[in-house]
Parts: sequence; structure tokens; C-alpha cells
Amino acid sequence: MSYLVFARKWRPPTFDDVVGQEHITETLKKAIEKNRVAHAYIFTGTRGVGKTTTARILAKALNCEKGPTPTPCGECLSCKDIVTGSSFDVLEIDGASNNSVNDIRELRENVGYSSMGGKHRIFVIDEVHMLSNSAFNALLKTLEEPPENVIFIFATTEPQKIPATIHSRCQRYDFRRISADHILERLVHICDREHISYEKAALMLVARKADGSMRDALSLLDQVYSFCQENLSEKEVRSVLGLVGLEVYDRVMDAVLDKDGAVMLGVVQEVLYQGFDLQEFIVGLQEHLRNLLFARIPGALTGRGIDLDEETARRFTASAERFTEADLLRMAEMVKRTEYDLKRSAFPRFQTELMLLKLVHLDSTVSIEQMVKMLGGNVADDALSLPATNPDAVMQTVVKKKLNIDSVSAPEPQERASLPDDGPAEEVPPPYDAVPPGFNESGSVQEVPVSETTAEPSSSENDTTSFEYSLKPGEVPDIQQLWPLFLETMLRDRPKLGSFLSLATVAGHSSRTIDLRFAQAFNFQFQEVNKKSNREEITNILHTLTGNSFEIRMTLETESTGEPQQNYFKPAGIVPVSINDEIEQEPIIQTVLDMFDGEVIE
Repeated sequence: MSYLVFARKWRPPTFDDVVGQEHITETLKKAIEKNRVAHAYIFTGTRGVGKTTTARILAKALNCEKGPTPTPCGECLSCKDIVTGSSFDVLEIDGASNNSVNDIRELRENVGYSSMGGKHRIFVIDEVHMLSNSAFNALLKTLEEPPENVIFIFATTEPQKIPATIHSRCQRYDFRRISADHILERLVHICDREHISYEKAALMLVARKADGSMRDALSLLDQVYSFCQENLSEKEVRSVLGLVGLEVYDRVMDAVLDKDGAVMLGVVQEVLYQGFDLQEFIVGLQEHLRNLLFARIPGALTGRGIDLDEETARRFTASAERFTEADLLRMAEMVKRTEYDLKRSAFPRFQTELMLLKLVHLDSTVSIEQMVKMLGGNVADDALSLPATNPDAVMQTVVKKKLNIDSVSAPEPQERASLPDDGPAEEVPPPYDAVPPGFNESGSVQEVPVSETTAEPSSSENDTTSFEYSLKPGEVPDIQQLWPLFLETMLRDRPKLGSFLSLATVAGHSSRTIDLRFAQAFNFQFQEVNKKSNREEITNILHTLTGNSFEIRMTLETESTGEPQQNYFKPAGIVPVSINDEIEQEPIIQTVLDMFDGEVIE
């Protein structure tokens, strides 16, 4: 007897043996049990996922001597004839070579004949999308009202080419691309039954190379088994399948770390000299970067359903420790983009070399916090502790420093602890450019007694200053004390909205109103704050903190307001003469500008 390849020898005999298509096999089994089998089906999906195999199993289930049954015996004469292709009741037609209208007319004549012993006559047309339009039209009437016990099964990889009139007369089942894990599980089962020793990593290479096709996976397994004989090793499988070895990718990562472009160009020369395809090399590099990235995430490398041997896992982990996750992500993006461009490049070798040289000259990803610490910056600790990816938090720190909030807040815990329990606090000079009515000429505020609860140190260094502010009936609010504290709360809870508010000046106030004025340069901030939702939120927060209802009225200055400047006041430094100048004065920004010889642009 001639040799039978794995793809034929291990073709699934029952619905339960079909891998990765449970959504279809379970539906067909229940349809058979309930005697609700349709007269026409369309099986669609990529190559090698089980379309024709499922059609044969359905034919066996309907014509089995013990059936119709969802579990055909496979031993009766009808089941054996269907498997060997000699059954008179199951006719398989190749749509690519029998696509004319005359072929369909002949099929229509055969449909009228009675079965030769089976319960159903089943016509399986493979690659049905190859039929001509005339052939499809000739099939319409028969397909809509076929003779009793006649079933059509159409298999195709391109369902969009089938006319809608055919679709509407059939039940359509979409076969999924089989996952690599399901293919690996099936390959392990076959190797165990065939008494083939293997490395699981080698079988995983076969599963990924199959690209979702079980038939391709079995054909590849047959191929590598012929080369490797009784033991399937990863190194030999890579050689047979034309996959670049891990040592080549290790050299690539070493060259990235050492900034050695000559080694990179030598890798490309070696890959081409050994006969590997550059597209396969790029795909393998993507897989290598993926493994390195997962090695940086605890438990991810061994938790993907792939059992790597300890030596390989340690190898990936040791190599991954030399790079940050951000660096690996950037490299993966560059390789992915090159893989896409390579398909349309007239000079793929240069495209590959260009990508590898970019990897060599790729700078490491460093956060602003790390950069300032390395440069010995003198930015305050609270600013350094902020995440570099949170611009709102950085803005909050910058504006808080501009407001000099520390000078109007309660003293630090160490200072408060040294005060008497009922003693007055020290006079704090007001951080304002002008003094409104009600304050003495020196600009100092009235002495504010510190309560016993305030004098105690805070339980946490990160606690934010809170306050209670209430008004008696008819009392005018102490707006110079109220407004900076309110801005501090807004910067803490709503940093973006608070930073916009901090750019306004207080043009006037009464017992229940606060008038804000924005300069013409801050038109955008004015428009944002003046939105109905933001105005309501500002009013609600102010009411929650003070226990009083204030109406916030906002206006935008024109080029010449005509109003005297002494009617305005603002926290010191809140509105810079030049925004760019003020930005440049920030220590963290100044450090970066000095380092890169940069400038702030609008």
C-alpha cells in the first residue's frame, strides 16, 4: 500500500474531531437530531479549515445505516464509500473545472434520479465561486425547490463572488481561521499517536507557519518529520521551514545595544547568503521582539499557552532586561512598519538595512523625571514626583508655585507644632500686585488665629490644605483670602480648569458675586471656562467649599478697556507679561532648553 500523508491519514472522521469549528459542528449535530437539515448550505472560510471535511461528515451522518445520526459509525458500507469517494449518493464536483452552464444542466438532470440505497442524495460543489453567471442562473430554480432528500453543499474561499440570489437560498456557515494553540494541540496528539518525539517549541513553529490552516500544518509536519526522522528539534525545524535562528536575532539586539551598524549590515548579508527570505526575517524579528516584551512583564512569557523550555525562557529574560518596555515598543513599531512597506518596495534589501540602522541609532526612552535627576536638576521634590505623562499635574505644580500658595496656606506641620495652642499666626504679606479697600496700606492682612486642630501636624505629608469659609448675612467676602484657596482646590481636583481660572484677574466682587476678567491673550481659556458645564462646576465647587452661593461673572478684555488698573487685583505672577518668558524661567524647562540648545515657540 502506498504511503498516506498526514493530511489524509488524520482527516477528522466525526464532528467532534473537527478542530476549532465548534460553532458549526454543534449546530449541524443539533439540526440532525431535530430533523431540521436544510436543503442547501454554503461553507466559507480560508484554505484547510475543514469545509470539505465537514461536508463529508455531514453526508456520512445523513446516509449512515444507523442514521441519520450526529455520530456516524464509519463502519457501514455507506460510510466507507463516502470516505473513499465511491458513493453513488454523494457526488463531489470541482467548480473550477465544471463551471459552464452545460455542466450545471447535466447536474440538474442527475438531481432527478433516485438514490442508490442511501437516504439522501448530496451534491458537494467545491470552489463554487468559479461557476459562471449563466451556470448560477441555471441552478437557481433547482436550488430553490430541489427534489425530496436532495441536499446541496457549496464550499468556497471567496463567498463575495457568489450571487445574492444563491445566498438567499442557502444557509451560510463561516469557518474560522484555526488558532495556533488549537493547531499545536492537534499536532501534539498526532505526534503522540505516531510515536514521534518532539520539542514543543518546534511544533509551535509549525503551527504558526500554517497561518490558521490545519491542512497546511499537517503537510508541514509531514515535511519536517521526513527531515528530522524520530526527533523534531527546534533548530532543525527552523532550517527546514526557512526560519531564521534565534542566534541571529540575538546578534541584532546586541548590535542595537552596542550601536554597531556594521554588525547589522552583516546580519542582512548573512540572511541573504543562507537563502532566507527577508520577509520571513522581518516576521521572525517581530516575534522575537514580542517575546522580549512579554519577558519584561512578569508571568506573561510563560502564560501564553506556549511551554518554553527553561533555557529559552532564561535567554529571553536575560536579553529583555537590557531594554525598557518603551524601547521594545518603539522597535516593534518600526519593524512592523517595515514589514508593511517591504511588500511594495522595489529594493527590499535596502528597506531592511535602513530599518536595522534606524534601530542602531534609536535613542533610549527616558522620562523627564529621570532626565532631570541625571542632570542634577534643582526642581522641587513635589514636581519631580509627578508622572512625566501627566501634563495637567505638571501645570498644577507650575501654577501653584506662581500663586505662592504656600505663603497664604496654613504653616507647614513643623512650624505649626511650635506655635502656642491659642496663639496668633505670623503676619503673612499678601501676594498681590494691588491692595483692595479694607486692607492697610502696608498690604498686610489681619492676624488670623490658628486653631488647635490646625496647630497639630498633618497625619500625611501628602494632605492638601482644606478650608472652611462662611459669610454672615450682609458680610462682604474676604476675596483676597478666599480666591487663592479656591484656586488651590481647583488645581488639585480639576487641574486643567484650575489652570485656566488662575489666568484671570478679579475685577470686582460683592457679597454674592465675583467678577473675573480675562486678558485678550487668553481668549481660548476664557471660552473654555465660560462653557455652561464648566461654569456650573466652578459654582458648585465654590458653594461646596464655602457653604455660600456665588455668581461667577466673566468678561474678556478688549484692546483698550478704559478702566483704571487699580480696580483690578490678581495673585502675584499669575498673568505673565510674556508667556514664553515665564515658561523659560521654569527650572525643569530651562534645564531641557540648555541641554538641547532649544527655544520655546508659540
